[in-house]
Amino acid sequence: MHDRRSFLAASTAVAVAPLVYAQSKPLVRLGLVADAQYADIDPLGSRHYRRSVGKLGAAVEDFNKRELDLCVHLGDLIDRKWESFDEIKKPLAGLRHPIRHLFGNHDFDVLDEQKEKVPGQMGLEKRYSFTDKGGFRLVFLDTTDVSTYAHALRDARTFQAVRQMNDLEGQGRPHAQPWNSAVGPEQMAWLRAACVEAAGKGLKVVLFGHHPVYPANTHNLWNDQEMMGFAEANRNVVAWINGHNHQGNFGTKAGVAYVTLEGMVETAETTAYSVADLYADRIVLTGVGRVPSRELVFRS
Repeated sequence: MHDRRSFLAASTAVAVAPLVYAQSKPLVRLGLVADAQYADIDPLGSRHYRRSVGKLGAAVEDFNKRELDLCVHLGDLIDRKWESFDEIKKPLAGLRHPIRHLFGNHDFDVLDEQKEKVPGQMGLEKRYSFTDKGGFRLVFLDTTDVSTYAHALRDARTFQAVRQMNDLEGQGRPHAQPWNSAVGPEQMAWLRAACVEAAGKGLKVVLFGHHPVYPANTHNLWNDQEMMGFAEANRNVVAWINGHNHQGNFGTKAGVAYVTLEGMVETAETTAYSVADLYADRIVLTGVGRVPSRELVFRS
């Protein structure tokens, strides 16, 4: 029986040793998970959907032993079906830290009449928001904003998304895929204002979303170039952290670090999550299971 204790033991065995950093106490400490993607269905390829309950439970036990400011699930809490939310939320009931969920494409793989209820199911009053902690502004984006799946099939917003995807496909863009999406103009305006305000307060900005924007990949946001340009132009933006691509990815461009966290749903036995320590000049990621440890030094 693969319960959370067996996954906890396995997690401990494969945990990557944390990187050593002279500044002993981080300004902010986060627990990060991506793509638990639970469903009560048989494995498909390397995806073991039912195992995510035990894996997430083990991660919760680990997080509860640590002093964290916040936990973040980077989207795709479920793979499909409304009732999947109830099962995968059970291990989260024991988490002693606050948690912020992000929307992923699979979170909307429910009936049309249920799509507008997804934010409430995930405990979200707003689809995008930010919180300020320890000299950082943590910005939680809705990267499913303009998409073919987040709204009902005959919704005008769905038609708009289909047009945008078809335009990209006509340009031969490899990320013109129905599982991707874009951050829309209204959210972009909000993001610009949030980052300008943060700069005025001397806050560094970390952006969190479900979809990646860099390096180039078939999983990227439709408007990945726009988002990268924004991050590079705003000097207080230091990192973009996301899920979606279960294999993980990493790159830096113009001083901004782009981290794709490996998906928890992948493999039968090995977990995937991370603890992020935010310091004044860097982020230290301590990976567990399939997630590597990294040190992200901020641009000067």
